[in-house]
Parts: sequence; structure tokens; C-alpha cells
Amino acid sequence: CVCVLVCLCACLRVCVCVCVCLCVCVDVRTGAGAMDCSGQHATPDGPAASLRPLPGASAFGTSMPSDALATEAGAVGGRCGGAIGGGVGGGDFAGLQALRGSADGLFAAIETRLREAARREQEADAVREQSRHEREDFERQCAEVRASMDIARELLQAERRELEDEKARMQAPDARRSDVLSLNLGGERVVQRRRSTLCAVEDSFLAARFSGRWEQELDLDEDGKYFINYPPELFLPLLDYLGAKETEGPARQLPLPLGPDGQRPQFQAMLRYFGMLPAVSILDVLQIPYEDVAGSDHGLAFEILPKNNSLMLVALETCAGRFVTNVATATVYICQGTLVRRLRQRDEWRQAAVCSLRPGLSSRIELSEPVRLQANCQHCVYIATNHANGIAYGGGARGGTDVCGENEDLCVYAARTSGSMVPFAGFEGFLYWHKFNGKLEYTLVDGI
Repeated sequence: CVCVLVCLCACLRVCVCVCVCLCVCVDVRTGAGAMDCSGQHATPDGPAASLRPLPGASAFGTSMPSDALATEAGAVGGRCGGAIGGGVGGGDFAGLQALRGSADGLFAAIETRLREAARREQEADAVREQSRHEREDFERQCAEVRASMDIARELLQAERRELEDEKARMQAPDARRSDVLSLNLGGERVVQRRRSTLCAVEDSFLAARFSGRWEQELDLDEDGKYFINYPPELFLPLLDYLGAKETEGPARQLPLPLGPDGQRPQFQAMLRYFGMLPAVSILDVLQIPYEDVAGSDHGLAFEILPKNNSLMLVALETCAGRFVTNVATATVYICQGTLVRRLRQRDEWRQAAVCSLRPGLSSRIELSEPVRLQANCQHCVYIATNHANGIAYGGGARGGTDVCGENEDLCVYAARTSGSMVPFAGFEGFLYWHKFNGKLEYTLVDGI
């Protein structure tokens, strides 16, 4: 449509030029000017004034539609043809000038529409360019996702192959339970035991290591002997226990050895490493967060009662008072009996641990060796410190029978405080009871 209008306008421009030339020729032929019927010179206000600009010629603009342009172009062409066919007088010169102005307005409108079309074409190009960039970004993201999925698939396949290999080793071990193994104990002594002896406690880590499934993972010395990273004085009592366990059979319960004197904590740590000890249970009697605790004193003593099962007390957790500048040194004593009676019998207590308590922070007290607590028998725990605010406690209690916390295995009763730095002193003049604020870690004896 735009091209047709451009051609039509070019034709109109030629027609206007032809009309102007005819007018000039007529003026030259008739002399100084044409005369109207009355013999007077024609003026712009005379009969030639009847030739006016086309209606709407001054209204050409960007808002004129294409059909309006075509109508106007037809009107201009018709008038131009009438002027040529009927002859052009002197008075028609002004009309032709108006016709030329109308044609110029039409050309301006067309140019405006062309610019508008060019602008829209540029906008369309910009939209296409943006769409192309978005498509490229989307394709790049898809490629990255596919690459990450490929990597994850490869890792999953590798893990699956490892799992299948492990399953094959477990189903068809090369070792036999009757094999005799040479053990290098800490590089100090070599002993020999059957594989079945080392696997006497089923579901333990030691049994899993020597079951034959992890034969290639075991440590060997330069002579091909299995290396045990524990000294003979620690590992030999365990071997004796395993031999007795194998001989007696799984039906009979044998107590675990306590280990050599002076090395019982290390022996307990070794048992825990080899999975010989049961999982540790925790009784939480924390009344107040450690950082918010307010009450504290030199010492704290309280009763605990195992219920239906005997326990092995492993560790305690508590904190020092807020007014301790650095740490407070604490000593833990334990005995069997009631608190009111045992506080006057110092010889009945035995020392279980020495540790440091931090002010307002969790401080774990691991006992030098687990303490056995008989079922349905009362036991006492006394924590003595070297500072006036060495041990923090919770809220108040009405008496020694108030329960601070309990679960299905253990019950903790109210505590009394000591105002003296001397152990087992300072309890006489105090009539108030408080609550132990901390935790107790223990294992069931039946699980050992």
C-alpha cells in the first residue's frame, strides 16, 4: 500500500508541474494577464478564488489513515485532470498553487507514515534480538543442567558399583572363622588368636573388622601380621574376655573387664572404640540455661536412684557460677546410701573425677571409670569446688524428696549446697534445698 501511494504521489506531482507550465503558457499568450467578462483584470479575490485548497489538505498528519490518503490523492488527481481538460485561465493559477500545497501535505503525511513504519520495524528488530538472546540463555542453562545431571549420574553409578562390590565381599568372604591370625600389639608383642575369638561379640566393630569382609582394609606390618594400635596391657585383657565369651557361648552374660589399674579410662575408651560398650543414654535435668543461671556455691550434693535396671554412670555435665573469672576446679565423689546419712560419713565416699568447670558454659565431667549404680538403691553424688561460686544450681526445692528430673531408668532428687571450701563441710547450717542443673550420662548394665 505504501509503495502504491508513493507512485500515485509521484504521478500527482508530475500532473501539478504540467498544470503550472500550462498556466504560465496561457499567461504569456494572453499578455499581461487574462480579462474576465467585464474587461477587468482577474485578482485573487475574483472568479479564480473559486479554486480553493482541497478540503482536509491542511489536516494531513500522522493520524491520517491510508484510505484517507488514497481518497485525497484521487481528489487531487481529478482536479488536476479537470484543469487540463477545460483549459487553464489566469484565475486558476492560484488554485493550482493551492493544489500543489495539498500535494505537498500529502507527501509529508506519507513520509510521516513511512517513518512510523520504520520505527515499528526497528522495535520489531529489537524484540527479535531480545528473543534471540533469551533463547540462547535458555539453551545454555539447559546445557548446564544436562551436564550436572550427567555428572550426578556418573557418581551414582560409581557408588552403585562400589555398593555391589561391597555386597559381593559380604556374601562371599574369603576368610574362615577357624583361621589363626597373628596380631602385632602396638609393635611390642605378637600373639595369635583364632578369627572366631575376635568375632565373639557379634555386631561389634572388632567383629566386623576381622569377619573377612574388610580383609584388604586391615593394617598389616612389614611381616604381614595384623597390627593392633593398642599396647598389650590394654588389648590382652580384652582378648581374654573374648576367649571366655567364645567358650561360654552367647547364652551366658559375662561382665566386661575393668582394665588395668591406672589405665581404666584408656581401657574404657578402647572398648568404646571397638563397639563393646552400649550406647550412652542421657538424662537431661537442665532447669535453667547455663548462661542464665544465677545461684552458685562451693559445693553441691544430691541423690540419684536407678529404677529397674542397674546403671553405669559415665559422665556429668554442669557449669560454674557466673562470678568465676576463669575456671573452677571440681572434684566428684560418689557413694551408695541416703544423702542425709552419708554427708556425715566421709569414708564412705570415693573420688570419681577431677575436672574444670567454666562459668556459664557447658562443662562435661567424664568419670575416670564408669561407676556402677545398683538398681532400686539410692546413691549420692557430691561436686566440691575451690571457689565460692564454683558450682551452679537451678531453682529451689521444698525438700530432699523433690524430684528434679527422671526418665524410665533414673531419678534425680533435690540437692543441698555447701558453703565451705573444705570438702564435706559447710552442710550443717543450711536448711535450703536446690535442684541440680545439668545432665547425666549412663549405660545400662544389662546392655553390656
